Amino acid sequence: MLSLPVWNPGSYLIRDYARHIVMLEAYTEMNGKEKKIQVHKINSNTWQCEAVKGPLTLAYTVYAWDYSIRGARIDETQAFFNGCALFLAVVGQETALCKVKILPPACKAAEKWQVATTLARDGAPLWGYGDYTANNYEELIDHPVLMGSLEILEFSVCGTPHALAVSGKQDGDLPRLIADISKICETHIKLFGEKPPFDQYLFQLSVFNDAYGGLEHRSSCTLQSARDNLPQKEDASLSRGYISLLGLFSHEYFHAWNVKRIKPLCFMPYDLNHKSYTQQLWAFEGFTSYYDDLACVRAKVMTDEQYFDYLSQTLTKVLRCPGRKVQTLTESSFDAWIKFYQPNENSLNATVSYYLKGTLVALALDLALRLQTQNKASLDTVMQQLWREYGVPLQGVPEGKIAEIIKQQGGAALAPLVHQALYTTEDLPLKDLFTEFGLTLNVRQALNDNDSGGTLKDTPVKRGYFGWSILRNHSRIYVSQVLAGGPALQAGISANDEIVAIDGVRTDADTWDKITLRLQAEQTVKLHVFKLDILQEISLTLQPLPYDTAEITVSAHLSVQQKENLSQWIFKNYP
Repeated sequence: MLSLPVWNPGSYLIRDYARHIVMLEAYTEMNGKEKKIQVHKINSNTWQCEAVKGPLTLAYTVYAWDYSIRGARIDETQAFFNGCALFLAVVGQETALCKVKILPPACKAAEKWQVATTLARDGAPLWGYGDYTANNYEELIDHPVLMGSLEILEFSVCGTPHALAVSGKQDGDLPRLIADISKICETHIKLFGEKPPFDQYLFQLSVFNDAYGGLEHRSSCTLQSARDNLPQKEDASLSRGYISLLGLFSHEYFHAWNVKRIKPLCFMPYDLNHKSYTQQLWAFEGFTSYYDDLACVRAKVMTDEQYFDYLSQTLTKVLRCPGRKVQTLTESSFDAWIKFYQPNENSLNATVSYYLKGTLVALALDLALRLQTQNKASLDTVMQQLWREYGVPLQGVPEGKIAEIIKQQGGAALAPLVHQALYTTEDLPLKDLFTEFGLTLNVRQALNDNDSGGTLKDTPVKRGYFGWSILRNHSRIYVSQVLAGGPALQAGISANDEIVAIDGVRTDADTWDKITLRLQAEQTVKLHVFKLDILQEISLTLQPLPYDTAEITVSAHLSVQQKENLSQWIFKNYP
């Protein structure tokens, strides 16, 4: 019996990879001749083959045109595959040794391609086609393969070989990228206090015109980036795009510890035929999201001002999410399968991201632990304990255990914060915690539609608040989301409504900003709206802009203790 995974570790959504199998046939050898045998599909991802006495050979075709980090793709310029999308498992033999032969695709250019993977070479030359091996099926699908005319840069971090393989047209300053990610990797390694849990590590980076994302694996990660995010030669500045790219490298690398080895008990082993539920994604993803930027500032590839701006933007996103008052963090983790990875126009009102709020919870717990124990305990020491007790022996973390460890390290006084953060929808006491570290949190109104939080740089613009998100489709204006409690919802506006006029004046993508920026709070306007192709007139009274934009700054005068707290938290030099 054969099966193909229905989901990929690290991405909690049923993806039904078997839908891309176009043809599958099976053969055996009988009397020195090849004989085709019967194959019956018994469910969406499982096949039963006729019993045979000799070896069984499968031949199957996969439609490979998925340009995501989770699937398989191939064209004349490059190829990539995630093992979950290609490799069938032999049911009952998942622990058996697996051998893989990678051959050039059937195009002339591919003869000179390089192969970038951390699969163990079993005769294949370095970066070349040939024979590879894996100890078992779970290992087989955890080493993705990138092929093409790659630019490969090898480097060492703490004595461990690392490499960056870049696919796609780009002219970025790759030596600078290597220098920066080396510092980040070293910061993560030193956090856990011993050699990394892999013999080599590979960053697979595919560069496109507009892309961003990553997926972790045990000794590699797959990344996608817009080419404009790469650092430019002879330009030492830190653009927002480049900082985001460094954060992505940092995030996926930290996952080599947190979720690839420190992992939920329900993932031991993975059941790739069914959903595996955990309430702890707030720690496995939220903590990782916290440490990705924290490592950047600790490694001094990001300034402290930039770091506080990124924290401000994360807090702003959460404050602008009405769903934070509806869904707890543990509920968000548990429902990832049906909500986080399948958002709709109401998601902002009904859910909260375990990535974003998980980052803020990690921040709050880290600061509270430091204050409660005079910097003897922190989220660093929590991660180190998790590593010793669950990562090194590769034992799954039971439900509720991470919260228990935090309370053990912080004492009884920390229990109310842990309960509030995980099991209630109350906002976190970040403002009070920040004060002890010499930080000021100001929550203000947005300056404009592009104000995502952070240091105030523009003159405030007074305008009214509709309580919706707008989508420009060619020249037309559509409502994409209606926020709970806002004027648009109260007036009866719905997602997908098309706004064609305001107070009798036609509006489109060119005139929208000019018209709406003049509208003030308490002003009532008449909207002409197409609802399911039926024209309606709706009155709407605008509200004042909400206070939902965070700005975190360092206080002008820091006490000795505040300086010490900041130093221990952000700029600590690990032994």
